[in-house]
Amino acid sequence: MPSRRPRHHPPGRRPAGPAPRRLPGGRWSVPAAATALLPQLAPVVVGLLWVALLAGTGCDEGCDPAVRAPLDVVTLGYSLSRTLTPAALALCWLLAVRRSWSTARWSAARWAAAGLAYVPPAMIALGVMLLFVPQP
Repeated sequence: MPSRRPRHHPPGRRPAGPAPRRLPGGRWSVPAAATALLPQLAPVVVGLLWVALLAGTGCDEGCDPAVRAPLDVVTLGYSLSRTLTPAALALCWLLAVRRSWSTARWSAARWAAAGLAYVPPAMIALGVMLLFVPQP
């Protein structure tokens, strides 16, 4: 039985045109890394939320602005973490699923979406760090 070869080009020859450009690491590496690293960050963020909660226990209506502003940053980061993080990860995976979107220009979009998923935890960490900065 003869070996089966594709009909569209003879043996030893390549098809005409440039070779398709492959991305290093594949299109799945960015969303997989973002999804795998985010749960590792969760205990740290929860601990920082507890610190912010303890710092704001005495804050009712008459709270010092030096304490209130960082707590507002923590609150905004917490509320964004429930919407922005899952939406950014879903966008990152969507950009990886579509084969036609696996070119180099879409690679930057995947990196941006993965980075956007880490904005709320970074806001929480920034707010807690601002609690410990002495105000003049």
